[in-house]
Amino acid sequence: ADVVITSGGASAGDEDHVSSLMTEAGAMQMWRIAIKPGRPLALGLWNNTPVFGLPGNPVAAMVCTLVFARPAMAQLAGAGWVAPVGYDVPANFTKSKKAGRREYLRARMCDGQVEVFGSEGSGRISGLSWADGFVELAEDAQTINKGDLVRYVPFGSFGL
Repeated sequence: ADVVITSGGASAGDEDHVSSLMTEAGAMQMWRIAIKPGRPLALGLWNNTPVFGLPGNPVAAMVCTLVFARPAMAQLAGAGWVAPVGYDVPANFTKSKKAGRREYLRARMCDGQVEVFGSEGSGRISGLSWADGFVELAEDAQTINKGDLVRYVPFGSFGL
């Protein structure tokens, strides 16, 4: 195989075998990144084959695929990687978040502002069909008020 991609099993629960197997084999390179959704992302090499242990929640798996796995696979295929193009647009929402982690919110443009999906649950896949992109909140952002400029990244910028 050129790469191995798993969905689920990358966290620390009793049934999360991907991360424990990779750790025991000395194949784990990175685990539990400062991102929401998507914290339990297992990255490593298994017999010199890249392994992407994606989170089991669908939204977290999509975020990690677009932000980490897809760019890495493009590099491995020799296609290079171009960072997704984002735009600073006014927020039509309020949000408080922890400092120290990057967050991706399902979002869509409406009348020159960006709005976010009402539920942040990473198992709520209905928000993916509602959205046409993500709002990317930087690690140092803590409070976003209506009208603040936020980074909106359309799904098309990821090649979708």
